Amino acid sequence: MLAIVFTGFALCIAGAIGVSRRMVVSSECEMFGRLWTRAVLSEYDIHLLDDYSIMAYFGNDDEVTAKLNSYLKYSTQGRLGAHIKGANADLTGYELGDPANFRKALRLGFTVNAASEIINGRGREYRDLDTGEGFDEEGRVINNPVVIDTLPSRGTGGSVSGEELTERAKSAGGESGLHGILAGAGSEVLLLEKCFDNHVTKSDDKDHLLVNEWEYVIRGSTDDEVNYRAVRTALFIARNALNLAAIYKDPAKVEMIVAVSESITPGPLGLATQLLIAEAWAALETEEDLEDLYHDRRVPVLKSPGQWKTDIASVLESDKVKDKLDDESKKLLEENGEELSGLSGKLSTVTQFSDGLNYDEYLMIMIASLNDNIRLLRIMDLIQINMKYRYYADFNMMEYFTGVRFTIEANSKSHEFEDAYK
Repeated sequence: MLAIVFTGFALCIAGAIGVSRRMVVSSECEMFGRLWTRAVLSEYDIHLLDDYSIMAYFGNDDEVTAKLNSYLKYSTQGRLGAHIKGANADLTGYELGDPANFRKALRLGFTVNAASEIINGRGREYRDLDTGEGFDEEGRVINNPVVIDTLPSRGTGGSVSGEELTERAKSAGGESGLHGILAGAGSEVLLLEKCFDNHVTKSDDKDHLLVNEWEYVIRGSTDDEVNYRAVRTALFIARNALNLAAIYKDPAKVEMIVAVSESITPGPLGLATQLLIAEAWAALETEEDLEDLYHDRRVPVLKSPGQWKTDIASVLESDKVKDKLDDESKKLLEENGEELSGLSGKLSTVTQFSDGLNYDEYLMIMIASLNDNIRLLRIMDLIQINMKYRYYADFNMMEYFTGVRFTIEANSKSHEFEDAYK
């Protein structure tokens, strides 16, 4: 009987030891697993963080699994005495190339009050590339089909028309209006402000493959010049429409246009001449506006008479008017040119003003007007392009991850771990 008691007691002790060993193995797996998730996440790419405030690490399922198994072997060898099958990583759903993950990573790196920071002041530098009429020789074209095909946007179409910019600009006449437009774009706007160049201003002294990066977000072409010209055309259309509206809101200008038209085209055809002069005047003023914008000066959205820079004499001397007049009207214009030019003295003009929007702000309105997904994908394109250009020729966002997920098999029990940057 005593032998039976001792045997039973020994079996209970052995069972308790076995259970304790399993609990220790489970506890240590949990402890090490949490440690290893942070070890994997700690290997974030320093260039992504320094340049774009984005935390992500390079890898794939097999590489992370191999890394975890090496950790497991080192940590458990000769200690647990358990049946360890190994680790298995599954990173699906954490790809930086996924727009949802990229947006989360972006919000971690940038504050939510992006629009306020931009409006309250900027730290950008004027580039002085050209007058806006030509195109500098720094522009580049991306021709490599592999680079193009692996871009996050993959050629997704979409842009902002001059007409749309006109309507959005009308609601941005003041600081509060611009703030309202930019607030919806949030951290994406701040990223563009802090990290990317446009034709007029630059963000930093780092190497950028494209000269016109903001323009790329708006147009999406891999040809730098195409992006530049598309944005310039949209700006011209918008400013021309706004200047034409300003002309018809100014009784003095309308009266002058009517008087000049009747002098050079008497009769019913005078109405067509009125339209011609008004459109030519708006276009001439728009050219002056673009020159100001490309010199990093401000241009009011809807101008007051005192902010007008051109006069009727300049309009009458322009080829835009002369080429569209018939012979009789041209003759009358030449005969009465001096008298008609004198009419311009009745309008006071002011060429220096501080209110309005600059080139950056006009472009920000266009960028904020884009479809959210298109805007985000093209920003991702720029990061991938610059990372290839600066650091890794084979950089691909789909090979970088913002989180980790894996399981450890120990003593026929699965221990699951998952973590991400916070």
